[in-house]
Amino acid sequence: MLIGGIALPNSASVALHEKMGMKKVAHFEKVGHKFDQWLDVGYWQGDLDFL
Repeated sequence: MLIGGIALPNSASVALHEKMGMKKVAHFEKVGHKFDQWLDVGYWQGDLDFL
């Protein structure tokens, strides 16, 4: 199993993860801090079968 975390919003990263067959399994509000602002973080999960 592969787990990916993405600072949101980030449509390009979401599209890449979903193109690889991953699905969104969690969304946490204002838990990531980047460039002096709080961001949501989403987690995507996928099988390693595609490797």
